[in-house]
Amino acid sequence: MAAERSETGGGAPRGLERKKTLNVFRDAAAAWGSYDDFPVGQPGTDPMPHLSRNRIAQPFYLVSEADQVLIQMAGTGEIWFRDIEPARLALEPGDTVYIPACVPSRLVPHGENVQIRLKAEPAVREAVAWYCACGALVASAEIAPGVVQDGYLAAVQAFNAGARACPACGRIHPPAELGDIAWAEVAAAIRNSLTA
Repeated sequence: MAAERSETGGGAPRGLERKKTLNVFRDAAAAWGSYDDFPVGQPGTDPMPHLSRNRIAQPFYLVSEADQVLIQMAGTGEIWFRDIEPARLALEPGDTVYIPACVPSRLVPHGENVQIRLKAEPAVREAVAWYCACGALVASAEIAPGVVQDGYLAAVQAFNAGARACPACGRIHPPAELGDIAWAEVAAAIRNSLTA
């Protein structure tokens, strides 16, 4: 059963579902918002492809305890890394980027991007982190395996409600922007796909 959503401003309901084949561009049009990371493979597929159509900068650095692969399907942008070189890579359609385990990465699209992220299945722990321009870690939160979108949203809400002060230089960081991110809706759709 497809997970349904209605587009802002009307339009026909659309949905994403787990299936054996994937039409990336058609299915990306049904995405809720940026950084959906909706699992589109059959349960048990390893690695599991996760589809996103991103329009805004990722609100944090993402860290996974397992290696990941990012495939840039459409659009241009950058991926930023912490603690490795190069610190930034340009992304163009067709690029495939290996992201080593435990390396923080952040996606920054230049306009709309369609991306597939290959993640370990069964899911592993992730973490989100915010860094200061001085290089210090400002805040982080561990995300348990499972429906990670709930954890992402809770982490951003906690960061935004907190002091957001850099422990090294004292700079106060602005709240993380969520833009068109719809993690609550995506999480509900993922739970529905697991029981369908």
